[in-house]
Amino acid sequence: MTDTLNGLDRLAQTINQRSLVLWLNEFFGEVRDGNRSFEQFTLVQDLAPKLVGSVLMRKRNPDTFEDDVQQMLRARLTFDEAIAAAEFSLLSKQRLQIVRRELFGQLDGLGL
Repeated sequence: MTDTLNGLDRLAQTINQRSLVLWLNEFFGEVRDGNRSFEQFTLVQDLAPKLVGSVLMRKRNPDTFEDDVQQMLRARLTFDEAIAAAEFSLLSKQRLQIVRRELFGQLDGLGL
């Protein structure tokens, strides 16, 4: 996490306006430091004027949702392409639609 936070800090130093969208990925667990949530990190509070907001990629069942998303990413497909592809089952397509709806809904909530 230290490397990621250092990278975020360096990236934030290159911009002067409110334009950063943070993608929080729970693949390895919740994004926290002990009892502190990500929003409570000192760096995140310091960068608040540059942050538009965040999108949470929450941990899902690795045997279903995560497997479908990984298959989509390995094939270098967009959500639309994967959902239209014959190699994805009907259930896989439904799960991908759920993930897409959640992620895009969060982005829409940021006003982008």
